[in-house]
Amino acid sequence: MNVGVLITGTEFATGTKQDTNSKMFAKIAFEHGLDVNFIHICKDDEADIAKSVKFTLEFCDILIVSGGLGPTFDDLTREALSTALGEPLVYDENWLNFLEQDYKSRNVELTQMRKRMALIPSNSKPIPNKFGRAIGFIYEKNNKIVIALPGIPQEAQSMLNYAFDALGYKDKVREVKLFRTFGLKESDLSNIVKDYKGTFINVSACGVDVYTIDTISDKIASILGKYIYAQGDIKMEEVVGKLLREKKLTIATAESSTGGLIVSRLINVAGSSEYCLGSIISYSNKAKMDILGVKKQTLEFYGAVSEQTAKEMLLGAKKLTNADIVLCDTGIAGPGGESAEKPVGLHYIGIMFKDAIRIFKEIYQGERNYTRLYISQYALNLARLALLDYDEFFT
Repeated sequence: MNVGVLITGTEFATGTKQDTNSKMFAKIAFEHGLDVNFIHICKDDEADIAKSVKFTLEFCDILIVSGGLGPTFDDLTREALSTALGEPLVYDENWLNFLEQDYKSRNVELTQMRKRMALIPSNSKPIPNKFGRAIGFIYEKNNKIVIALPGIPQEAQSMLNYAFDALGYKDKVREVKLFRTFGLKESDLSNIVKDYKGTFINVSACGVDVYTIDTISDKIASILGKYIYAQGDIKMEEVVGKLLREKKLTIATAESSTGGLIVSRLINVAGSSEYCLGSIISYSNKAKMDILGVKKQTLEFYGAVSEQTAKEMLLGAKKLTNADIVLCDTGIAGPGGESAEKPVGLHYIGIMFKDAIRIFKEIYQGERNYTRLYISQYALNLARLALLDYDEFFT
C-alpha cells in the first residue's frame, strides 16, 4: 500500500513555519510496512484543500491529511474533505457529548465553532483524540483510504498509530537505522554505500547521516567503522561527554573563529560540569596575547590563522585550566578576511591531550555560521577519536 501525506496550513505554504508532522508520518508509515510516495502542502483554503485531496488520491492508496480540524476560522479541512469525498458532515454524538462535558467542567462556553470539532463526514469512523479536543476520522471507499488528523504533533502521532492499528497495520515490521558520521565527504561516503539498497544519506555541517534498513545495518556499521560517531539521533557533544565521564577526564577550549561554540555545545549536555572546565574566547590578537600568552612575534610572523598560533593557544589554555584535554581553533569564517595565502574557510584546529599535541589544517567554505558549526564539530571529533584510542591518534 502506498501512502500520501497532505499537510494543510498557510504558515507552511508561505514558508513562515517548518512542517514537522510529515517527517513523523513518513517514519511511522515506513515502520508499519507502508511506503510514502509524496508529501504535499497546501494553504488554509477550502477549495484548495478539496482540490488537493482529489488530486493526491490519484497517486496513493492511503492519504493522511493533517491540520485544520480545530475551532478557528481558518480550520477548514473537515469542510473541504466533505466536499472532496462527497459526504455530508455529521456530528459524532459520543465526541459531541465529550466536548459538552469537557467545556462545562471548565466553565467555558461550547460555541458553534467549537462544536465543529465533533463533525466528521458521513460513513467515516472516528479517531479519538487522547490529548486534545478535535476528533479525527478514517474514511474508506473504492479502495482508497483517507485519514484525517489534527495538526498538533502529539495529537497527530497518537491518532495515526490508532488509525493504522484499526486498519490492520498493528506491528512495526521494519525500521530505519541512523548512523551519524564525520570525517568522510558526502561523495566519498555515497560511493561506499551506493550498492546497498535501502540506504540513503543526508549531509549537514555536522557530517553525513546514513540511513539504512535494519537488515543491513550491521554491514554498514562494519564498513564505516570509526567514522560513525553515533547510532541514532545523538549529538557529537553527547558522545564526547559520555567518554569524558567514563574516563574521568576534563576538557577546556581556546576558541577564536568559533567564538565559544565548542564549549557551548559541550555544556548543552546535562552534567557537563563534571568534565568541562571552561573556555577562553580569544577572538582578537590582543586577547590571544594577553590571556593565552601567544607571542607577539608569532602573530606578526605567522599570523593569527596559523599552526604556530594554534599550538600556543593550546599551551596557554592548558596552563590556565590544567584540563586533561584542550581543544582550539583559529581561522577565517568569512565572508571577508582572506588573503592570497589564506583563503576564506581556512582553519587550524588543535588538540592537546596530556602532553601530546596535534594541529590539523582544514579549509571549509560555506556560510559563516555554518562554517563555525562545522569547525566546532571537527574539534569535538578530534576529542572523540583521541578518547577512543590515544595511542593510535597520536602515533
